[in-house]
Amino acid sequence: MQAQKIDEVFELYYENMRKSIKGIEEILKINFLEKDIYHKMGMDNLNALHENIIELLKHTYSPREVRMRLREIEHDEKIAQVTFLE
Repeated sequence: MQAQKIDEVFELYYENMRKSIKGIEEILKINFLEKDIYHKMGMDNLNALHENIIELLKHTYSPREVRMRLREIEHDEKIAQVTFLE
């Protein structure tokens, strides 16, 4: 029972982190050109955050669950890139 509660809490935080990253990406796209140094620095920081989330997932979830979550993140990143380049 306790493990289920922890999983539910982690899932909530995970989803909140994903939404926050997407929001920051949108702000960067709106406010800075792709070649702007602030855009690059912001995206670098988001990538670092992404890597940390992946490491956290590796230590918390089973390999299958990590793969599923990585696919979700990769899908979101591809959508963000396509939207940004349009």
